[in-house]
Amino acid sequence: THQPFLAADAAERRRRPPTPFHAVPRPGEFALPVSHQRGGEEVKARGEEGQRRKQAALSTRPAISLQQQMLRGAHSSPALLIAATALLMGSAASIAFFARSNKAALSGLNALRKGRVKSVLPSRFLTRRGAIRNIAGAVGTVSAGAATAGTLPEINLKKEPRSYFLQEPVKETVRRTDPASTERFDLIGHVEYPDATPFLPSDFKRYDESPDTMFYVQPRFVTHIDDQAIEAIRTYYRTEFPSGPSNVAILDLCSSWISHYPEDFKPAKAIGLGMNQDELKENKALTSFVVQDLNKEAKLPFEDNTFDYVTNVVSVDYLSQPIETFKEIHRVLKPGGKLINSFSNRCFPTKAIDLWLQTQDWAHLLIVAQYFKMAGFNAPTAYDITLPKGHDPMYVVEAIKQ
Repeated sequence: THQPFLAADAAERRRRPPTPFHAVPRPGEFALPVSHQRGGEEVKARGEEGQRRKQAALSTRPAISLQQQMLRGAHSSPALLIAATALLMGSAASIAFFARSNKAALSGLNALRKGRVKSVLPSRFLTRRGAIRNIAGAVGTVSAGAATAGTLPEINLKKEPRSYFLQEPVKETVRRTDPASTERFDLIGHVEYPDATPFLPSDFKRYDESPDTMFYVQPRFVTHIDDQAIEAIRTYYRTEFPSGPSNVAILDLCSSWISHYPEDFKPAKAIGLGMNQDELKENKALTSFVVQDLNKEAKLPFEDNTFDYVTNVVSVDYLSQPIETFKEIHRVLKPGGKLINSFSNRCFPTKAIDLWLQTQDWAHLLIVAQYFKMAGFNAPTAYDITLPKGHDPMYVVEAIKQ
């Protein structure tokens, strides 16, 4: 459970909806429905104005790959990194585990407990969420000097399963994968997985816990990633799927009006499972569809060993019972079948799970990889397939059923 000194942050979260620190939408792509937010028209107007400012600031910014994020390095001290990571871990035992490895971190945590945060952290770190936004992502980008200096705590997955999220990328292996090539650079090949779950029940809470059927009642005939990100995943699919007519059976999970499949991919069966019937009707890649809310009912309405592939695009962050869903995917895949999970850094923040909002791209790879492991898949692999000239990053985490 979270510690009392985090209560102020909880109060702040009740006062206002969280902002998408890593997900800046294009005009018309992202909306905060008035019925789902406190503040009514004021929130809506403030959100629209914020969108315009953010879009203007991003209009000239190129895509930032995981490799570029690493090369930038961490701009915060190792002590603050440890302190913020301890906050992320959530339990008293975890906080003590990390704090005792560094006296400066312990001092920072004590100051946080006593409310003397300003003397330790700048104003943007005044809340747990703010600290995690600015520091937790640096777990994967900490500078080589800090890593070799021994200032980071030891990772012990048996005693502290949640220390799983402290694992860093291997700098030499972090490279973009050309989605058109069969040569791929696995980002998580070195990652070790805990026997016990590293997740807390609170990780899967969402700001808007109203039924998802309300949120998706209106169709959205828009794309939630830019054209280059769409081209990246479509090109990647082209290297995976056979061209022309085939006996392949594929399930597109959390589907919509477009599945981003290559035009020359002609499976015998392509089923979409999504939330909005009008959107699914417009999806020309599907042979049939099912309307189902996976956060209400994770059990898939299909027989065992049905599909050769399951795909999921920019939706894994909305699953509030992901382990159950991934186990169901494992069940309906044929032996040797593959789940291809892809995502960017955009989202509807009121519907994304809390852990996703608290972490950045590298940790997102670890989160999804752990879903695979807990569902019984073979060892997952992860790739950064971002196109050089695109704006939105694009990642794939995939695994095969034994």
